[in-house]
Amino acid sequence: MTAAIVGRPKRSRPTERVNYKLDKDIRAILARVAERQGRNEGAQVEQLVLFYEACQRLNSDSASLSMDAINAKVNEIWDEITVLED
Repeated sequence: MTAAIVGRPKRSRPTERVNYKLDKDIRAILARVAERQGRNEGAQVEQLVLFYEACQRLNSDSASLSMDAINAKVNEIWDEITVLED
């Protein structure tokens, strides 16, 4: 018999439990997108917030909104967040 760890690893960053109310249609869309991306709802909300912030920053800099630019900005924002918490 072999043992294997399954699922996503625990976060090293502390999380806070929050309750937010979303329209059931919006939540259904969120759940479908999260499932396609292999995430849970909370992780998908986190990704959407990062994506939105990246678009806002690129837009304010009058930069191109290509997916590569957005993903690079998301990674930059993520690095900012994780460095501040260490």
